[in-house]
Amino acid sequence: MAVWTIEDQENCVKASIFGALFFALLTGFQLLKDISLFWFQLTVVSDAFGYGVLFSVIYFLVKVTKQPSLLSYGWKIREICGDFQDEYLRSRFQRATTLAFHLTITIAFAGYAATNLINKHGDPQWISFQLFPLLTIFIGTLSFYLSLRTVLDEQDEPAQETN
Repeated sequence: MAVWTIEDQENCVKASIFGALFFALLTGFQLLKDISLFWFQLTVVSDAFGYGVLFSVIYFLVKVTKQPSLLSYGWKIREICGDFQDEYLRSRFQRATTLAFHLTITIAFAGYAATNLINKHGDPQWISFQLFPLLTIFIGTLSFYLSLRTVLDEQDEPAQETN
């Protein structure tokens, strides 16, 4: 059985933070692009947000080129399940995952209900085929990123204070 070191656990959290930021940027720019195009018919603004989507992909490629090991973390079952031996990392990872899951489910349900209400009683042109799925993914990944982005910094603070 391979040893699950603290460095491996931290690298898994770093990969999770990077992945969540990438998906939040990608879905956020695509969501803004769709809203500006379908709701307000602002094609120039929509094209600007399209460049934001391109920026997200370039950010991903540059980051992976500089740190190719980012893609090797987060694929094992213990990493997916957050099976961290370090109690602080385990609790923060589980809390971030739970929050992201609950927000994703809430937004998905609200999006389903709103889509049906708009189709039945409103203007169906306000809904693109991907608006609410994008919103669902954006909210989930953004909350996951925001919950995890300071985990490693906070973990190091007590260790620095005792030295």
